Amino acid sequence: VGFKIRLGGTSEFLSKIDRKRDECKFVKGWDNLDAILFETFKEAKAASDAVWEIEGFHNSVENMN
Repeated sequence: VGFKIRLGGTSEFLSKIDRKRDECKFVKGWDNLDAILFETFKEAKAASDAVWEIEGFHNSVENMN
């Protein structure tokens, strides 16, 4: 139960945000346990905004419920 950040048009999901290196990492698969699962939409939206700011990648917040 929660939310994941999906890279636009793919089945890749956010696994890490590294602010020091200004990079985001993604893993393949809806069920990949390495993908970050956010408890709230607010947390997920903040991460989504960070992905856009750091990488410029279109992404979406996916409800995993």
